[in-house]
Amino acid sequence: MNIQQMRSLVAVVDSGSFAAAGDAVGRSHSAISLQIKGLEDELGVVLFDRVVRPPMPTAKGRALADHARKVIALFDASEGVVHDQLVHGRLTVGAVPTVLSSFLPKALAELKTLHPDLSFDVRSGSSNALADLLVQGDLDIVICTMPPQPIPGLEWHLIGHEPMVVIAPKEVQGDEETLLATQPFIWFNRQTWAGAGIEAELKARDIHVQATMEIDSLDAIAAMVREGLGVSIVPSCRGSTGVWPGLRSVPFGKPPYARSVGALLSGGAASDPLIGTFLAAL
Repeated sequence: MNIQQMRSLVAVVDSGSFAAAGDAVGRSHSAISLQIKGLEDELGVVLFDRVVRPPMPTAKGRALADHARKVIALFDASEGVVHDQLVHGRLTVGAVPTVLSSFLPKALAELKTLHPDLSFDVRSGSSNALADLLVQGDLDIVICTMPPQPIPGLEWHLIGHEPMVVIAPKEVQGDEETLLATQPFIWFNRQTWAGAGIEAELKARDIHVQATMEIDSLDAIAAMVREGLGVSIVPSCRGSTGVWPGLRSVPFGKPPYARSVGALLSGGAASDPLIGTFLAAL
């Protein structure tokens, strides 16, 4: 199997006929036929149904063509890697608010400095909503908390762990269990995967809280706590200082309970040079 055969396979699938594929890649109809036949003989599978006219790709033919597109993209990018050429293209990125206000802006800025022709379309939303958009093909990548269960068709790539802390007004003393047992509690939105994880950890540790609010903005939660309206459990976001101005923070658990932050991708997308560059920056 070689790159010319892969180019021919993709050309036939995309153009709809052997003759049109020959025109697309600058080869004769017979040369394309011989390359496809050589692939079939080597792999021991039928890639095209030749009973119909024009020949139609089989399920295995379509699957191999999808894989070949990724291989061709990596092959074509090889010279650029050797000569340190810039990465070009546009990525549509989904990110949860906590990521948008912590490490993602710096990563995007560094990427723009290294690769000025790389551009981004960034959208914010909840983990669930962004994952749905990724499945639908409306996003290229989602940066979020690790989903509680694997999502069919999507891959998870870990970026890092963010320990959880209990935040309280500076004048309110006590360890984490005292704070949670005696003060009003402000939930980090339990519809998010991070919030659901906090709730599950509280239940697992048999800690009962006196909930008064449920908010999905870390800045809003911190403002409420700063005004003495309660305590909360929030992530120490990657890329932040871990200091909450005007507030006390104590680890939630020993060792601290932490959420995993990473990237959700469509299956096989990590081999795309553009997405690979983005993941490396994160």
